[in-house]
Amino acid sequence: MELPTWRTGILAATLWAVPSLAQDTSRKQQQAAPGFGAPGLTVRSGLSTYTGHLGAQTGLGTFFGLQADAQVLRALGVEAGYEGSANGFEDLPNATLWRHNLSAVAKLGPTVRERWKPFLGAGVGVSYLDPTSGANASGFDDTFIAEFPLTAGLEYRFSGVTAGARATFRVLTGGDWAPRDEDDGNLFNAGLSLGGRF
Repeated sequence: MELPTWRTGILAATLWAVPSLAQDTSRKQQQAAPGFGAPGLTVRSGLSTYTGHLGAQTGLGTFFGLQADAQVLRALGVEAGYEGSANGFEDLPNATLWRHNLSAVAKLGPTVRERWKPFLGAGVGVSYLDPTSGANASGFDDTFIAEFPLTAGLEYRFSGVTAGARATFRVLTGGDWAPRDEDDGNLFNAGLSLGGRF
């Protein structure tokens, strides 16, 4: 029994396409998971504390960060993002020092066994300090300050997911937003991170 020409063409095209589709699917399944060299997004959270006279006025607080990551060279990466923190005042009930920061950091570190990445980093940023009304009444003003973060940490990669821990010391510059010298201090925070590479 003879098949019409158009049916023969469809049959031939199908027989040719199926192996090609199978090969494409196989290649996709064999692709390696994104490594540290791929761009990604990371969320961070942990504890924060101020130092100096500012630290004497405030208590232990918490922070949350969201950043975008990219690898420039094999051992050099960059990140940019937002970090927010909140620290209460020791002697001012119901008063909080809110901080909203945008910063960029360059990180230097090797990739060990394709899974681990220890790193050191340094960067620059700007923060908006927003004391609540209870602190405003005591002479703490809203202000913008510059920050210079210095960080050290370790990340572990499993497939396209990264998890890590880091500590960051932030040098704060730009005073005269608190009475006397109570705005004299820097910021230290430490926490955990979870991210994805794409």
